Amino acid sequence: MSLADEVRRILLEHPEILVEALTAQALYEALAKLTPWEKLATREDVRALASRLDALEKEVGEIRREATTKDEVKALALRLDALEKDVGEIRRNVATKDDVKALALRLDALGARWGVVSEEAFREGVRELLREAGYSVERWVYFDSAGYVFGRASEVELDIVVKDGRRVAVEITSAVKRGDLSAIRRKAELYAKATDASLDRVLVVTPYIQDRSPQYVPALAKELGIQIVAPGEAPEA
Repeated sequence: MSLADEVRRILLEHPEILVEALTAQALYEALAKLTPWEKLATREDVRALASRLDALEKEVGEIRREATTKDEVKALALRLDALEKDVGEIRRNVATKDDVKALALRLDALGARWGVVSEEAFREGVRELLREAGYSVERWVYFDSAGYVFGRASEVELDIVVKDGRRVAVEITSAVKRGDLSAIRRKAELYAKATDASLDRVLVVTPYIQDRSPQYVPALAKELGIQIVAPGEAPEA
């Protein structure tokens, strides 16, 4: 099965992905505010962003060429038209370096949800952002033989971020569903038990909440002792 076939299959089975992801707001948030001219992105920064946008547009073209006449795909075509207009508008604007990084992360997250780029590529982008902000980031990998997290023996991964003596468990994902939250909570508990290290908080870093009622997911997360933040967003004190 080609990449385009696989992307089409995912989109047809999960049209809700498009409803949440392909909005003008998602693309414009990163460019909402410009900082002083001395912090503007270099030509290389903008060229790199343009290259990534070109790659995304190429995938869009493949999806269109493989599209069927189903209603979901017709709706997709309309949203892709809107996306291409947004891309053109972005290219006509001057972005700061921080804006470019934030937008690049959103594109990576969108690509990860489509299967165009790997989830790990998006995670590494967020880790880089955390390191640049002065955080120490370590990837914790542990074999959960008792099946505490997922109900079966499996390998568990979690990012641990440390700054100023505070230790935070961070789940980095391109999209989060309410069903993911309990497993994330158990990951943090397993880490604390296995390492005998206390955690100051548990965060989920994601640009998208994949749920029919996304506004309720942060409240549910809070009940479990988890805070959801977007990449580059400062968590609550």
